[in-house]
Amino acid sequence: MKEFSSVWFNCTVRGDINRIEIGRYSNVQDNSVLHVSDDYGCILGDYVTIGHGAVLHACTIEDHSLIGMNATVLDGVVIGTGSIVAAGAVVTKGTVIPPNSLVAGVPAKILKTMTGDHLDDINAQALKYKSLWTERYNLLPNAGGEIYDGHKIV
Repeated sequence: MKEFSSVWFNCTVRGDINRIEIGRYSNVQDNSVLHVSDDYGCILGDYVTIGHGAVLHACTIEDHSLIGMNATVLDGVVIGTGSIVAAGAVVTKGTVIPPNSLVAGVPAKILKTMTGDHLDDINAQALKYKSLWTERYNLLPNAGGEIYDGHKIV
């Protein structure tokens, strides 16, 4: 778990048979599950937001991505940089999602390729949770880094 990242209340982070990595400024929100398999670890890049109740099983989520509430991402999946997985989506085993994709559904399908303007919103979401963790709850010392003041990244 790298600097300025957070794992929130009632999460399960179970790396018993492989590794779990959580990148800088990433957050795993309440009631989410991160688990691994013999073949794959669970890797979260930098500035990743994992919504409440999501299940990530033996997958890779690249930088600046957002996984919606109650989404499920299964073994061997790679979610490309800057992608969004909609709430409740199920990304099936072995799927590779290209960068800047919006995916939704059961099973998840690519709805569109985004232009990149969305990255500021994803980063602001990640920084919001860093700010909550350090300032509101005093669960992590405020050791600097970027913050979100409720309106913009500062």
